[in-house]
Amino acid sequence: MRYRMMRQTSRKVGGKRNLIFIGTLLVLGLIVLLDIYLVDRILEPMGYFYLFFVAVAVLYGVYPLHANRRLTRYYWERTKRHRLSVLGLAFIILLVAVALIGPLLTQDPTRVNFDEKNVPPVGFTIQQSIYDLDTDKFLVREIPGTYQHPLGTDDKGRDLLAMLVSGARVSLQVGLLATLIAILIGTIMGVVSAYFGGWVDQVLMRFTDIMMTFPFFILLVFIIFIFGPSLVFIILVIGLTGWTGAARLVRSEALSLRTREFVMASRSLGASDARIVFRHLIPNVLSSVIVIATLSIPGVILAEAALSFIGLGDPTVTSWGMILNAGQRSLDTAWWVAVEPGILLFLTVLAFNFLGDGIRDAFDPRSQL
Repeated sequence: MRYRMMRQTSRKVGGKRNLIFIGTLLVLGLIVLLDIYLVDRILEPMGYFYLFFVAVAVLYGVYPLHANRRLTRYYWERTKRHRLSVLGLAFIILLVAVALIGPLLTQDPTRVNFDEKNVPPVGFTIQQSIYDLDTDKFLVREIPGTYQHPLGTDDKGRDLLAMLVSGARVSLQVGLLATLIAILIGTIMGVVSAYFGGWVDQVLMRFTDIMMTFPFFILLVFIIFIFGPSLVFIILVIGLTGWTGAARLVRSEALSLRTREFVMASRSLGASDARIVFRHLIPNVLSSVIVIATLSIPGVILAEAALSFIGLGDPTVTSWGMILNAGQRSLDTAWWVAVEPGILLFLTVLAFNFLGDGIRDAFDPRSQL
């Protein structure tokens, strides 16, 4: 009896994966409630995001790729023909590895040592004027780069390599997690709007239009200025306000799918609306969703960097935007503080754009790959 009820519930929600995902969300929600009302702290706030990201990645990323190995190999072969996308993927994998392993191998990015301030990168030498109390004169001395700080230090003596590694971690956290939230909301909104049509479509799309009338970055700045900056809140705000473009694109594709034969056949066989949406419509728009997600991550990373640059980032973490903000005040004396995070930000955005272009061409049957 229990097995039959579980089977019926699984069919209604569109399969076992969706049932497991809903169960995971309920467990996370229960842990959050326990964390708030009963226990001092079960998980750090970012821990909930990590568990959510892992659940989505395993259930809707790793498992489908493993279950459809032939199709995965086919699309991978097509993606490999786009050489720039392979280079972008290689850089992203390197960046992820640096973000995961780097903090174990580098210094504390917040450690201050004014005796080592403004040390240039290895291979460069700068001249500094120092006031000598004994001679009552300014003396000029040369400061060479050292292997102790291979990428130099800032005006507080903090190691730039450690700060850039910390910034990579922050950028990937915000880029991946906020994009995941936005894509999930946009996909569900777009598919539900297209499938039900009528007043549901009108309400959801008018709400989307209202959200799109507000300039994204100004809305972001306004919300964070009111409620205060924290990394968790920045991820939530970007995710909850950046779904509108995905919803529009997914809706346009789902509109053509809802009249296809397989959807009509499922409906005539008595399949529930939830099963049709989650079992048939969403899997068939996943190729577009993957492309949208890959091309959205650079914008999210830039948004976080811009917030940190104007002083609205999380002050407890070191991000690339925060380093850029510190570096622009000392461009004439320590150019590397602004140049190095700028180069990394440029390469990261470029890598995700290259990868997104390659995946888009791989999924496009009209492409000449």
